[in-house]
Amino acid sequence: MGLLGALFGGTVGFMVGGPLGAMIGGAIGAQTGGATVQTGGRVGAGAQRPGMGYQTGQDAQSAFLVAVISLAAKVAKADGKVTELEVKAFDSFLRDNLRMPPEERRMAGRIFNQARDSSVPAGAFARQVRGLLGGQPDRLRDIVTVLLQIAHADGRLDQAEEHMIRGIARDMGLTDADYENCKAFFGANGSAGGSRGADGRPTRAAAAHVDYEVLGVAENASEQEIKKAYRRIAREYHPDVLQSKGLPEDFMEFAKQKLQRVNESYDRIKKERGF
Repeated sequence: MGLLGALFGGTVGFMVGGPLGAMIGGAIGAQTGGATVQTGGRVGAGAQRPGMGYQTGQDAQSAFLVAVISLAAKVAKADGKVTELEVKAFDSFLRDNLRMPPEERRMAGRIFNQARDSSVPAGAFARQVRGLLGGQPDRLRDIVTVLLQIAHADGRLDQAEEHMIRGIARDMGLTDADYENCKAFFGANGSAGGSRGADGRPTRAAAAHVDYEVLGVAENASEQEIKKAYRRIAREYHPDVLQSKGLPEDFMEFAKQKLQRVNESYDRIKKERGF
């Protein structure tokens, strides 16, 4: 049974509270024919101090998944409506990137619908996530990266979507540099902006700039700084480390893809720098 199955099956305590807890309760109520479901109040309205995190790994994983799903719904509705294409793109992301089976995706869909129709603004979700995961900036950047990937699944990232995701990043306590780091994961394939050649592809200079952003270092960073940044990311995205820090097993494939992207950027920088 996946994490959402455990959540809906009652084997994970409803300890989230706040806007995210309301999404869980409403989705479970929809599953059970409208029965009212109360969520626990340990976190209350999301006022938990940044960095405190959860007392159990499953609680942290629950919050991470529900946050991603709820915020994805808000981003999809950024232009005032959620299209069939956006819903299919979200479901495809769950299937292809998170390896969720059909029943788990249906559960995720109920949370998505609750968040989409809720009057709670995206900022409220983001601020609660900051309170829950504020001591784990890599996890916050993961959420922003996932939102960008989902928003771009239809082949474009429109202005309203990007404006909302950037605002979510700021509400979670991330900097503009953090946001650009997340966005850089779409640069190598020509999806991001930047200088382009006659064939429409990014120039080598633009691609190199993105490679440095992926590692989170400046283009004039020293060899030692580059290696240090790479080692930190490689260590952070080791499967054992991710599980110990509360990243759901469903996200292991996403993390693997992200680390592969980091490895590619690092290899290109090493080749160009000659070390």
